Amino acid sequence: MKKVFHWVWSILEVIIIVYVIIMTAYILNKNKYGYTQFGNYTFHNISLFDEKNVQNTKNGDLLVVKNSNDIKEGDVIYYYAPYNESYILRTDAVVAMESDDYSSLYTVDHGGAVTISSNRVIGKYATTYHKIGAVVGVLESRIGFLFLVLLPIMIVFIYQVYEFVIILRYETVEDEAEEIKEEKPKKKKETVKSSDEDVEIL
Repeated sequence: MKKVFHWVWSILEVIIIVYVIIMTAYILNKNKYGYTQFGNYTFHNISLFDEKNVQNTKNGDLLVVKNSNDIKEGDVIYYYAPYNESYILRTDAVVAMESDDYSSLYTVDHGGAVTISSNRVIGKYATTYHKIGAVVGVLESRIGFLFLVLLPIMIVFIYQVYEFVIILRYETVEDEAEEIKEEKPKKKKETVKSSDEDVEIL
């Protein structure tokens, strides 16, 4: 039974460690606009506010946008728009564009013509994962990160320390037992010698 428990716990430890690494990386890998980005992919948890600005999404969705430069007129693009000293995500169709060797300017129709520089455009290809955004949003919160990310890894750490202490104590007991076994034969030999000497004296 102990072996089964140890085997199950070892698998669980690996899962917890991988999960904590992924979540920590997700939270820490923010780009200059405040959004999680891994390579060419940008992640965003859709809120009720985002539903009005991002097409074909619902509250609680996880939106994954692939960075792309092959944008043409008529394409629906995802871009960062300034809002209250920060940036929000929006989608709009490109109605006109200008480009040179260094950058591009895109004009979108968002209740009027709005010009966007290429460094604020994410791309046009996106995938939506329903309900996952709500879960990630909880994990990103302070309380969620404390109890659902930090606490599990602390439990793993404490258990590893406990196992280390048990192993040390077990090895110490084994060493003491071996020393006792080695000392017992020596004492028997000494008693035999002393008895022989007594006989010779007599």
